[in-house]
Amino acid sequence: MDWLLVLCSLVHLFMCPFTKVEESFNLQAIHDILYHQTDIQEYDHLEFPGVVPRTFLGPIVVSVIAAPFVAVSRVLGFPKDVSLYLVRFALGALVLWPLIKLQKRIKGTLGKGTSDWFVLITVSQFHFLFYLSRPLPNTMALPLVLFAYYYWLGQQHGKFIACSASAILIFRGELAILLGLILLGELLARRLSLSKTLFIAVPSGLLCLFLTVFVDSFFWQRLLWPEGEVLWYNVVLNKSGDWGTSPFLWYFYSAIPRAMGTSLALLPMGMFFERRVWPVVLPALFFVLAYSFLPHKELRFIIYVIPLLNIAAAAACNRLWENRTKGKWFALLALAAIGHLVANLVLTSFLLVVSRANYPGGEALFLLHKMESRESNVTVHIDVLAAQTGISRFGQLHNNWIYDKTENLKPGSPELRMFSHLIVEAKSKHAYNLRPYAETHEIVAHIEGFSHIRSSYNHFPPIRIKTKPCLFILKNKDLPKEPDFSFVLRKHPLEAAEESLPPAAEFDNRNQLDAEVLLNENSTDIPELNENSIDE
Repeated sequence: MDWLLVLCSLVHLFMCPFTKVEESFNLQAIHDILYHQTDIQEYDHLEFPGVVPRTFLGPIVVSVIAAPFVAVSRVLGFPKDVSLYLVRFALGALVLWPLIKLQKRIKGTLGKGTSDWFVLITVSQFHFLFYLSRPLPNTMALPLVLFAYYYWLGQQHGKFIACSASAILIFRGELAILLGLILLGELLARRLSLSKTLFIAVPSGLLCLFLTVFVDSFFWQRLLWPEGEVLWYNVVLNKSGDWGTSPFLWYFYSAIPRAMGTSLALLPMGMFFERRVWPVVLPALFFVLAYSFLPHKELRFIIYVIPLLNIAAAAACNRLWENRTKGKWFALLALAAIGHLVANLVLTSFLLVVSRANYPGGEALFLLHKMESRESNVTVHIDVLAAQTGISRFGQLHNNWIYDKTENLKPGSPELRMFSHLIVEAKSKHAYNLRPYAETHEIVAHIEGFSHIRSSYNHFPPIRIKTKPCLFILKNKDLPKEPDFSFVLRKHPLEAAEESLPPAAEFDNRNQLDAEVLLNENSTDIPELNENSIDE
């Protein structure tokens, strides 16, 4: 059933190919490694460093895998944005590889039935496969975490410790809680000795620390340990709460239910039927509980626990299915197990359609490339919302075009008059910020983005996805013969300017469309900012 995981992950990729601002560092780093290679001064992170640095080791690995395919794509003359698909597929393959190995490990420990149900449950849910190929720091750590699970369940403690050290020291420091709880369980059960743990952990940790400091100091042009700076920023300085807070139990009543869908109802049943899943589930739940003390919460911060919780749900489904011939009630329960997959798929399809409308920036730049010829001397200014919602260097197709993201330019200013095209945020063509362009520019297109959900009993299904105009493409009617771009200094990175972020608030960058938006729940959170700006 491995093909199901591959197929469904590809559906997510092709339905939502663009990326958001939280993914910008890793995506731009991959682009620069592929296209600029050793020319570090051309790298995006030197122009837009963000508040905290991230490691280049993940982008390097993804780039090495994607490089041959990108090279063939360039030789064949495919447009540059094809490389975006190739890069995301390479990252998805990196995650799918240990996920499939984990599925086979489940087959060896809990049986084929539980293994098959694990795959069916995973592909029926939205968030895990949606994040699987997205270049978030959490996703970069996910292959190592899944390998750690695989080695843990196989009692290969040396490899488990090595993978854990890599995931924690290079990518995500908070994984010390989750993987540390698993390690503690092994020590308490005396399946692993403390001396052996230290014998493996100390050299593994030192090697990982040396590797990240050596590589990242080169790319960042200064001595640093990226994950160490992130931990200092969030834990010691306690800055995470500055970017929005959620109630203590938010992960339990909002994030996990949305990530698992109706499979959540089977979690306690699986723990009741199959006691062997207790050591798998308990570390995940305690990790979420411990992580809940940090005020800034996002679903992707706990995405690592979803496979562990799904194992328990799969054990429940397997037991219900095996008992289907014992009577009518057992048959109904078996049908309920199948029905919950259908319910998950309906919810996933709905969320996927909504998420597709959540990347207007990427759609705007794609449309501009269709409207203007490659040979035309286009100079386009990209505003903050457009840059946050899908525009990346992979979308900058033509070398003779100028793509600019200079910030803090007033609408109608002389600087903006220098550009042949503008991608501007506005709620309608009569919006206040478009008035300065009434005489100088013409509106050539507008792009709609997700607005809200409306119930309609006159249609089937009785839920309608509503969109609204959010970005407008303007064309300069009186372009200067010799435009002056001397003002393009780019001293203020987009990521740092996103502290205010009032325009992007309408697009809830948090969790790639959280249920709070869909269900209009009240929330004390503000939208998520760039991963470079704030991370936990």
